Amino acid sequence: MIGMHIRGNRVEILTHDELYDIHMATMEVLEKVGVKVLEKDALKLLKDAGAWVDEKEGRARIPEYLVNEALKKAPSHVTLYGRGKRYKLNLGGYRVHFSMEGTSLFILDLETGERRASTYTDLERFFKLADALENIHHASITVKARDIPESIAHVYETYAGFKNTTKTIDGYTYGRTVAMDTIKMASIVAGGEEELIKRPMLLGFHNPVSPLQHSKELTEGLMVYARYKQPVIIAPECQAGATAPVTLAGLLVQQNAEVLSGIVIAELTSPGAPVLYGTVSTIMDMKTGNIAYGAVEAALINVATAQLARFYNLPSRGTGGGTESKIPDIQAGIEKAVTLMMAAMAGINFIYVAAGALESTLTASYEQAVIDNELCGMVLRALRGVEVNDETLAVDVIEEVGPGGHFLTKKHTLKHLKTEHFIPTILNRQTRDLWEKCGSKDLRQVARERAKEILSKHQPEPLEPSIEKELIAFIREVEKREKCSYKVS
Repeated sequence: MIGMHIRGNRVEILTHDELYDIHMATMEVLEKVGVKVLEKDALKLLKDAGAWVDEKEGRARIPEYLVNEALKKAPSHVTLYGRGKRYKLNLGGYRVHFSMEGTSLFILDLETGERRASTYTDLERFFKLADALENIHHASITVKARDIPESIAHVYETYAGFKNTTKTIDGYTYGRTVAMDTIKMASIVAGGEEELIKRPMLLGFHNPVSPLQHSKELTEGLMVYARYKQPVIIAPECQAGATAPVTLAGLLVQQNAEVLSGIVIAELTSPGAPVLYGTVSTIMDMKTGNIAYGAVEAALINVATAQLARFYNLPSRGTGGGTESKIPDIQAGIEKAVTLMMAAMAGINFIYVAAGALESTLTASYEQAVIDNELCGMVLRALRGVEVNDETLAVDVIEEVGPGGHFLTKKHTLKHLKTEHFIPTILNRQTRDLWEKCGSKDLRQVARERAKEILSKHQPEPLEPSIEKELIAFIREVEKREKCSYKVS
């Protein structure tokens, strides 16, 4: 099983009474204000189930009993499978998993360091990098393949994922046709639709449009994935002070209404549909008018989101590792460390944006992904806490060494060293003299060299030739349908 279970105390900022207050305020919003649903089939499902629907406006006011019924049907744990049957993520409880960031439009070139548009080659390389990074559990679509026509990009990006990693990957839920294309591709890899339903391989995303709206395209995708029992993250991107109340409690109420109404749609579509209670919410920086993923308030929202997800007995998705820095620098380190550690200590089950993100996720960086992998390793060690038992208390070895001795040669030291201590791979703990003799390299230089080494040497487990051939044949069908093409590299 992949991931880390939190041991001991965890970070919480809301009392049970405060969680209940947020819940009751949310029910008031859903019943009195409602949500706008732009997908007509979803609106009809809500109406038939008992919601008060204004079809002309497309607004549904949802009674509390519908929310409660949906929550009873939604699974408390979700399992997502990688291409290889040995790899799976168990999302729920207090298990924590880290993901690469998703769908950046730009890249910091690994050779020049300059910012440029991302390509299909970059996407393949990021999947390969994620496959090799030991503390990254999920290989997301880190960058958009901007050299591929948009109408066929989804099939190429899905193909790139299945080809270049055995870890779990993202799905595509932007519209019914796109969602079905990815379902068909995953079915090829899984060995048929029934096998895909038994062993879900695609992680979908449904981002409500704040405030209080569900778009047509993403709701279509949500409903397709629900029917095929592929897990979907329902994660609003509320901005406090702009698309949500400036108070964090108010933002949490609105976010909760958006998430819960999405869950109602999913469960009405297909009872038992796997969903994750998610957030991409943060504040709008009032100085610049820009979103602030690296803000400490984003960390607080994630902690509260983890608590709300547990309040409803649902697995959670949050963000950690976001930054507004444009390069891998001290600002990036500060913002990433705070947001990542707090999300993990709160027990967010699936932490998106954990590795590779810069510039509010607009830009991805190979070097930053390597640095963030190291940070994730440190966080995972922190989650394990301090294990106290007869063996770790080490009274016998302390008596054996006695005053003035040392523990370097003791079997106890060798036995526990690698489990008790986090051993960094790129962080430098040398003396200054030795560091200077080795070239006085800063962390970005070391990370660049490590990224290049991985990309030149790491070979992901290949797809079975028959499966790869079938995937390419399906891509050709989509290209014919969309009247455009791109050559598979």
